[in-house]
Amino acid sequence: MRRALLLLATTLLTAGCAAPAAEVRVEELRRPEEPPSAPLKVEPTAPADMPEAVDEGDRILSFLTPRGITAAVRFRQTARSIGAPNRGALEGGACLAPKGPGFVHVSRSSCGTDEMVAIVQWALREMQREYPKTAPVVVGALSKPGGGRLRPHKSHRSGRDIDLGLYATGNQHLPHFQPLPIERIDFKKTFLLMAYLISSGRVTNIFVNHRLQPYLYEAARSMGYDRQQLDYLFEWPRGAKSRQGLIRHERGHMKHFHVRFACPDGNSGCVE
Repeated sequence: MRRALLLLATTLLTAGCAAPAAEVRVEELRRPEEPPSAPLKVEPTAPADMPEAVDEGDRILSFLTPRGITAAVRFRQTARSIGAPNRGALEGGACLAPKGPGFVHVSRSSCGTDEMVAIVQWALREMQREYPKTAPVVVGALSKPGGGRLRPHKSHRSGRDIDLGLYATGNQHLPHFQPLPIERIDFKKTFLLMAYLISSGRVTNIFVNHRLQPYLYEAARSMGYDRQQLDYLFEWPRGAKSRQGLIRHERGHMKHFHVRFACPDGNSGCVE
């Protein structure tokens, strides 16, 4: 027998964004006999269900979480990603608040597609459930309300890119992106956040410096990921120029990682 747990979260607008908030409702089905500490069972090569239209403009995205639990994220799809991440725009973007469950947002460039914002909020809430007293992660740039050029970034133009900070060991609170010695990075928490995002089936790439990948790789391996999954997920131990794996090298990116999402289903004019 399964028990349904319904969580309701509403995305608030930042002061400079006039776009409507994304309404996010997360419904999860859990088996009572399955403890929260169950081993990770993500299979990243498995195709995820595509969103299905619900009512007028509502979408539902269902997938398996890293704990093997079925999750469904419901959101109102009003935003439109136009063009490519490095040459595009955003129409009617959903915007992230300055802070919320599991995060603090430090950039004025706070808008993206409804799908991306909903998945990110869901993943951050899951991190809070996994680590109830964890310090919030720092969220950096998304896109401007209308998209377009966002200096100094080459991308972040069409509402499908977001920068997320690293977790620090000792549950240290970080007010912004900052350099951390390797031994002060909590790679287990950082990879688990990546895993939650990837499990949605909507992440096309995660960009992080190649120097950090061996530690993320080891964190994933220690959680039970097998060689096939690790090869799918990581560019490492291949070279930084191999352009293989979902998690790839990007120059810099020692203080945060960059997540890129796919074009929302049915979003005409969007370019991967």
